[in-house]
Amino acid sequence: MIKFKILLINIIYNIILYLLQPILIIRIIWSMVKKNYYYHKWYERYGFYKNIKSNSIVLHAASVGETLSIIPLVNILKHYYPSTSILITNITFTGKMIVNNYLSYVDNIYLPYDIRFFINKFINHVKPKIFIIVETELWPNLIKLLNKRNIPIILINARISDSSFRKYKIISSFMSNILNNIHYVFAQSILDSNRFKSLGITSNKLEVINNLKFDIYLTKNILIESVKLRFKWLLHNNRPTLIASSTHPGEEIIILKAYKKLIRKFPNLLLIIAPRNIKRIKELIYLISKNNLSYIIFNKQITLNKQHHILLVNTIGDLLLLYGISDIAIIGGSLLNYGGHNPLEAIVHIIPIIVGRYTNNFHDVYHKLKKNNSVIIVNSLDSLIKEINNLLYNKAYYHYRTCYTNLVLNKYCGSSKKIVHLIDKYVK
Repeated sequence: MIKFKILLINIIYNIILYLLQPILIIRIIWSMVKKNYYYHKWYERYGFYKNIKSNSIVLHAASVGETLSIIPLVNILKHYYPSTSILITNITFTGKMIVNNYLSYVDNIYLPYDIRFFINKFINHVKPKIFIIVETELWPNLIKLLNKRNIPIILINARISDSSFRKYKIISSFMSNILNNIHYVFAQSILDSNRFKSLGITSNKLEVINNLKFDIYLTKNILIESVKLRFKWLLHNNRPTLIASSTHPGEEIIILKAYKKLIRKFPNLLLIIAPRNIKRIKELIYLISKNNLSYIIFNKQITLNKQHHILLVNTIGDLLLLYGISDIAIIGGSLLNYGGHNPLEAIVHIIPIIVGRYTNNFHDVYHKLKKNNSVIIVNSLDSLIKEINNLLYNKAYYHYRTCYTNLVLNKYCGSSKKIVHLIDKYVK
């Protein structure tokens, strides 16, 4: 009965993938016409590649967050295995942008759609030495076909969200069948590890290590650029800077209300708004204008003057730089019930972090931050204003907060080196 159920789900899954192809082709054509996203690389989604080395260490990082999290790991892999090529696969254009910006020395392609024919073409072309999946990209055909070829599959920084776990439990026998094709899983937390166990993976394939995102570090280029921009835009104008990153609809209203009250006391305060979805820029321009505030669109070449209240960000991959010119960070997705976003890119700059109550998307990270007094939690507009006011006015309180911020990074870093050590037997 269980085998029949697994077979049935597998058939349904593959039928859906084939039925989706016309829609996906239309989407690619639309992207080519309107956005130019796939102009040169659309064929990679169907297993066609040019000038890609074989026998590589392959890391699959779906999009921006996953790609950013593996930067330290990729650098260590390059150091440990200098003669082995490294290939990063993505499924989004924005993920590829991050690779291009921060890891330009490695090969980079789109992973094809999870259809057996395309996946086989990919494996035949790339011939992975080892396939490392970041977080929870559990593609059934990919995993089964890699395992059939005796290619080691490692899942790193693995997590299962609340919603995914509920869905996976419904098809637990199917998920167990997929997971047991994986050679090893490095889970982000005990909670994630227990969820993998309950889905059927054996304990000897599981290990809990700290989140890879704690290994984030600043490159020389980021440090130099942030110092230059801070000097050019802020220091000579004596402008303290507040950044609200990865914001969602409704959160900007709260932040603008807080900002309008704060500039009565701190008239030089600059607000940077970096929305999670840059397509919302027109909506934010309307909102800012409605509040009688001035803005300028982010560009490294602009001249930022005192009359500009807000720096509005419509680019991808610049958050690490923008945190570097900021004094305080509000992490979006947490003021309203969106689940929160990764705070570690801000923390690496040793600045105070403010979040709301909703941080379940990064439960383990925020648990560690709260445990070490490294994050400020607010639950209302008044408490948000009060905390920012205290940080800007009270230097002793500001430095007290930054000391704890620095402590948490030092305490939980090192997972990248541990992963390299543990996968060495598979690479060799």
